[in-house]
Amino acid sequence: MNTEKLAEAIYHSNPLDSERAGQSAIEGIVDYLAVSYQTKSEKEMMTLKQIVLEQGGNPTGYLIGSHLHATRSQAALFNGFQAHLLDYDDVHSDVRGHPSAVILSALFAVGEPEMHGKRFLAAYVVGVEIMARLGEAMNPTHYLKGWHSTATLGVIAAAGAVAYLRKYSPRLIAETMSLAATQSAGLRLQFGTVIKPLHVGIAAKNAVESADWIGMGMHSNPDFLTGFFEVYAETNVPDLTVNWGKTWRIVTPGLWFKQYPFCSAAAHGADAAAFLHQTYGLTDQDIESVRICFPPDGDSALIHHDPETGEEGRFSIEYIVWLALTGKPLSFASFESKPIPPSWRASLQKVNRITDATIKPSKEALPKGRFTIVTVTATNGNVLSKRIDTPKGSPGNPLTKSQLKTKLLHAIGDEARAEQLIEAVHSLPISTLGVFQEADCKS
Repeated sequence: MNTEKLAEAIYHSNPLDSERAGQSAIEGIVDYLAVSYQTKSEKEMMTLKQIVLEQGGNPTGYLIGSHLHATRSQAALFNGFQAHLLDYDDVHSDVRGHPSAVILSALFAVGEPEMHGKRFLAAYVVGVEIMARLGEAMNPTHYLKGWHSTATLGVIAAAGAVAYLRKYSPRLIAETMSLAATQSAGLRLQFGTVIKPLHVGIAAKNAVESADWIGMGMHSNPDFLTGFFEVYAETNVPDLTVNWGKTWRIVTPGLWFKQYPFCSAAAHGADAAAFLHQTYGLTDQDIESVRICFPPDGDSALIHHDPETGEEGRFSIEYIVWLALTGKPLSFASFESKPIPPSWRASLQKVNRITDATIKPSKEALPKGRFTIVTVTATNGNVLSKRIDTPKGSPGNPLTKSQLKTKLLHAIGDEARAEQLIEAVHSLPISTLGVFQEADCKS
């Protein structure tokens, strides 16, 4: 059975035999902390924190960056919502979604101080592997049908990661993932609303509860993959274990760390538009029209053509490209839930998007087959164009370690505390999770 083979592969995994996998996991955690800390003062986090405190319960789960504990389920919900709230968290091209926000949120929620950091890192790598292999097998069909892969596939991957962390048997790993699979949900129609990050929190919570329930003696049908694929992908189940452990998906193709708080599908266009602005000094008055070209389905995540709020603007290539072309900041303030100024919305009517199947993708393109071409017709008649295949932050054009550190420093606002937290993350291969938790409580 495919499920049995997958559970066996997970159980016998030793991903930290690969030094690169361990280093990639450390970088992923640093980025996860940066995006989580960035949300600490957001009103939605204040609301959710108040709900958690009012509910109460056995405080065994760890809330990242909050100096608080809650139930494991509450902690997973809080951590996941927080990590994805600003759409600033990492993505993976195989997943067509955000692996760390759901996987690490579940793992941190169940992590106990005495747990060895090496096992924690290994569980994270395994979780990314599960999610990436599911994504590669099920997409683009799954995503284009309207499912939010981060939630639908993330709940299974996070459940598998938690089961691995706890050293469940192959049978119990399969049952845990099966119970998570029956709770798989999340629709892309929620993009541009606060429900999108809530998907991630719910997925992390369901993953933790699945592992808890199976660990306490409940049982589910362990052979879930065939039924899951029939419903969610309408394809046969491939062997998800081919070359398992030869390379790890957290390394190749690797995680993509964001520069900006908006959908990664817009990153190519943002880089192209920023280049045109920097090169030609464009202003609003200089632009007659803009054309943005994608490969077929390359813009499927960018569901808002005429966004009304900055939050919707996270998923609008028209809005993002116009900001970058005219030198306006691609900052957190530009993507808040407040209304977009009427004059800006009027300017978006100059921007059109198309798809073109005749343009050959670059071999280096990330995600595979993707590109974006931004073409500006200026009021003086000049035509200016820029194509991007590997945007900044993607594995083919990665952020440096210094840039990752700066991302965390910006979120924390204190260099000494950021350094302490980075040092604690780097110590995970030789220390316990408690060392990291103590550093987080001081940050």
